[in-house]
Amino acid sequence: MRVQKPCPVSTDRRHLGSVEVSSDPTGYLIVEANGGLNQQRSAICNAVAVAGILNAVLVIPSFGYNSVWKDPSEFRDIYDEDHFIATLEGYVKVVKELPYELISRYDHNITNIPHLRVEAWAPAKHYLGKVYPVMQEHGVIRIAPFANRLAMNVPSHIQLLRCITNYRALRFSSPITTLAQKLLNRMIERSSMTGGKYVSVHLRFEEDMVAFSCCLYDGGDAEKFEMDSFREKGWKGKFKKKDLDFVAGRNRIDGKCPLTPLEVGMMLRGMGFDNNTSIYLASGKLYKAEKNLAPLLKMFPLLYTKESLATSDELAPFQGYSSRLAALDYTVCLFSEVFVTTQGGNFPHFLMGHRRFLFNGHAKTIKPDKRMLVGLLENTTISWKDFKDDMDAMLLESDRKGMMIPRVRKFNRKNSIYTFPLPECDCLQSHDSSLGLNHTLNALEPPR
Repeated sequence: MRVQKPCPVSTDRRHLGSVEVSSDPTGYLIVEANGGLNQQRSAICNAVAVAGILNAVLVIPSFGYNSVWKDPSEFRDIYDEDHFIATLEGYVKVVKELPYELISRYDHNITNIPHLRVEAWAPAKHYLGKVYPVMQEHGVIRIAPFANRLAMNVPSHIQLLRCITNYRALRFSSPITTLAQKLLNRMIERSSMTGGKYVSVHLRFEEDMVAFSCCLYDGGDAEKFEMDSFREKGWKGKFKKKDLDFVAGRNRIDGKCPLTPLEVGMMLRGMGFDNNTSIYLASGKLYKAEKNLAPLLKMFPLLYTKESLATSDELAPFQGYSSRLAALDYTVCLFSEVFVTTQGGNFPHFLMGHRRFLFNGHAKTIKPDKRMLVGLLENTTISWKDFKDDMDAMLLESDRKGMMIPRVRKFNRKNSIYTFPLPECDCLQSHDSSLGLNHTLNALEPPR
């Protein structure tokens, strides 16, 4: 049996490069985490890591308001703030706000604090060489925006801070955890025909995804007007110079278009999932939901969503808060027997990594080859037998890649510690699985 190494009590304070870091806190770090739930999660993990690099006191990150996500939630609305601070004690000091005497120096206005713009994917040495001196001088710095502002490849003691933050410190707030536990229990009850086991599907077919992809579905003037209006409202001119018809065709061939509910249903049926399969559908508001969801429901009548599992009264406090709703989906998907991802993005990457961490690498994920799938779906002469044979081959390849851990670890954006957390994070894993779950973001017991 493999013996797991204990985690160090605190991170190594050794210097990196030529800059010696003081053993006493250097100053305060303020960051703004932008984007959706899991982009913010990435920023929070990176903020703790950067605080470790700089030996800084981290101020609880603020969340930037996004015109697409439209969620005004603050950190404490999504995560258990006190648990976050307590868990990181001994690794990185975290405070809820700046000391009065320090913020007074800046007229109680956070925008007066020295503001640094850091290049994307900046290495640890950049923070020590460029950011550390400014923090030493002023005692506080602000970095915004903070999405993807730290390289994936960092020293091991800094990588450990990402592990601790992601799998121990970030626990969902009590309102989210309470309802998520109810949804999980109800999903297990409704999956009694399969011993409480169910398949979760992350379907990215919301209006914003359809618009951003520039892909064509119904086609025609009505869809064009609708999508052009949404793109202009959400991204203000970003797409005006593009030949959208060409982009749509190219994206479709390259497998970059969001899969429709019908396409997902065809894929799952081809892979051998029958109409007795219980499915949890994780999604925002689907584009033309009634029309597009109908064929998937016909193929899989035991299909559930957070809206069908929860009462309207239970969901009411979450309506209008996309990140809180996404947190419910995340939790139910986390404990599914199989997780199916149909589009890239932070949600599936973090979820795949979290499932690998919880289940020691043995968590089944289906990540289809979308370029191949599109070619098969558009082949009007293919037989159902041939389609099923190709889907079986795709499933085997997905399983093979899902279990692979590179022999030589080279972290990059696609091969990150958030998606492949082992072996770097394995010191956090407990021999007692229930204790291990107490250190996850949602503190939920696993299904028995």
